[in-house]
Order: sequence, then C-alpha cells, then structure tokens
Amino acid sequence: MKNLLYYILLIAILISCSKDGDSLVYPDALTDHEIIAHQNNRVSSLLMSKSEYRNWVDNDEFTNSEKRTALTNDIYKKYADKYDFIFFILNEPNIPENLSYYGKLIGVSNNVEGTGQGVYDYSTQYGSSGKLKAIMQLTGLEYLRGGPALHELAHNWANFGINSHYIDGPGNNISSFSYKPHWGFTGGSSKGQLGGFEQSTLIENGGNSYSVNSFGGFANGGNGVPFNELELYLMGMIPSSQVSDFDVFTDITSFSANDNKFLFSANNRVTHNSSSLESLLGKRIPNSNDSQKNFKIFAIVITDSPLTEDEWDRVDATAEWFSKKGDDGSYLYNFWEATNGLGSIDIEN
Repeated sequence: MKNLLYYILLIAILISCSKDGDSLVYPDALTDHEIIAHQNNRVSSLLMSKSEYRNWVDNDEFTNSEKRTALTNDIYKKYADKYDFIFFILNEPNIPENLSYYGKLIGVSNNVEGTGQGVYDYSTQYGSSGKLKAIMQLTGLEYLRGGPALHELAHNWANFGINSHYIDGPGNNISSFSYKPHWGFTGGSSKGQLGGFEQSTLIENGGNSYSVNSFGGFANGGNGVPFNELELYLMGMIPSSQVSDFDVFTDITSFSANDNKFLFSANNRVTHNSSSLESLLGKRIPNSNDSQKNFKIFAIVITDSPLTEDEWDRVDATAEWFSKKGDDGSYLYNFWEATNGLGSIDIEN
C-alpha cells in the first residue's frame, strides 16, 4: 500500500507544473539541472551554477565530448527523443572573449550517402536513439537571428567531398591550402553560406589569371545570404540537375583586391556539372524526392542565472523568426527563406 501511495505521489509531482513569470517550471527530480520551458513552447533554459557555467565558457567545454554528452543526456531525461538538432545558446550579449567562434556544429549521426562523408551513428552517447543529427552551440543570445545559425546547419551536409582551397594573404607566391569544410575559391549560383564566390561574376583574364566579385572564403555574411544551389543539393532540397556548373580553383599563386574585385591566379581549375558532381561524391541517397525537408530543433539557453523577462523575450523572438515559414520582410534569411521555401524547421520544446 505504501508503495502504491509513493508512486501516485511521484506521478502527481511529475505531471504538475507552476507558472513562473514568462515560463513554465517543471520539476527536475530526474535531471541534474533546473530546466525551464518558456510558455510559448519554443525555447528552454538550463541553469548551471556560477562555477559550472564559467568552466563551460572559459574552458570551451562544448568541445569536450564527455561534458557535451553529459549535458545532452540530462536534457533527454526530460524531453522526448524527437529532435534532429539541439542548439545550445549561451546567455551572453556577444561572443565571450576566450572563445574563437560564433557558432560550432558537431555531428552526431549521418545516414545520408553522396555528400562526401561516411555513414555513422554516435547518437546513443548523447541519449538519442538515432534521431539526433548534430548539436550546435551559438555563443550569443541572439545569434540565431544574425548568424551563424544557417552557416552551422550547412555544415551538417557540407563541405566534405570537394577539394577546396584558400590563401594566407595577398601578394605573389602565396600559400594555398586545403579549406574543407568551407568553399574557399569555389563558385556557386550565389555566394554560399560556407563561403565561395558568385560564378556569374568570374572573368578570365588570360592564362591562369582571373577576376571575380569579392567574397568570403569562410562565410559570406551570417544569415544575410541564402543557401546556394550546391548547398541545397547536398541538403537534399534539389536534384543535382538543378545545380549550375561551377568552378573550383586550387593552388592559388597570387591574390589582390581592388574596388570590390578580387584578382587571382591559380594553377588548377576544375569545372563541375551535375554529372561530375555525382561522379565525385556518388549519388545522393536519399535523393531530393525522398529526403527529409522538415527538421525539429530543440533550442536551450545555457545560463548561470534565471533568464529575465527581457532575455526570454529576445531569445524566443529569434526562435520564432528563424522558424517562420514565410518571408520575414528583412534583409536577413530565416531557414525557410534560405531554402527558397523548400525546407522548414520547427523549434519547439
């Protein structure tokens, strides 16, 4: 009888919740941290102690597999295994001084062939049963809006198979080096999320000399550019037949910039079309007809103090914007806009 009463009491505690400001506070009897869900059911927060949070930030413990997997396992004690991506968002106004990145994505599992990466599954280490694809950390509270959220998502599929190069600076006889997983001196239908130039602006100056509109080898402006055709193909949004021909330059020997133009020389130029792309990477399986195009994201703010009403409002607004299935009317691209309306995400808790 005592056991029955105990379980009835336990169930009553677990299903209860109390309203606390702008959030719903659920009991954390089974978790190591207090995890709070915002009332709009988009974002959550995970409360660390002051020392734990400082260690997480100062020692970049997101890149520590033991610390990272322990935190996701704690989340899965409370939430269902239904998310494709988990986003950790630091409760910081800007990138902390000791961190060298605005965002970082770490792969968890992959069952897609034909993108240049192998099939793997480490999801059980994270508390998932094969659903979780990757985990991302954004080092500022509102980086979901300004970037690099789109850039980091692109890394789930690219660049693993195209031999891209970049340079160590301007001049002659410069050093040209491998630049995976970014595009470097790779053309595209437009500037890519992972860098690269707009193919239509390339001009041949004779010999192995070229000019092109300025671009970033690593990125092209956060959420200010959409995915290009190559990125959309690797994501499974379009077939290879819809990827326009593009060039990849390696062994770059000189570089200069003038009036928003880049002038460079390269010893190697490879032009890819849809056929050569599939020959290089293999056919994408699943193809664009069968590939997943809607993704579920769990976004959680890592913090050392309860979020203020303003902080809740700001991070919830970025999640609402990023997951909007429509034009937001600004110069920035949410996920739906960046995929030309072919893909969508749901951010929910």
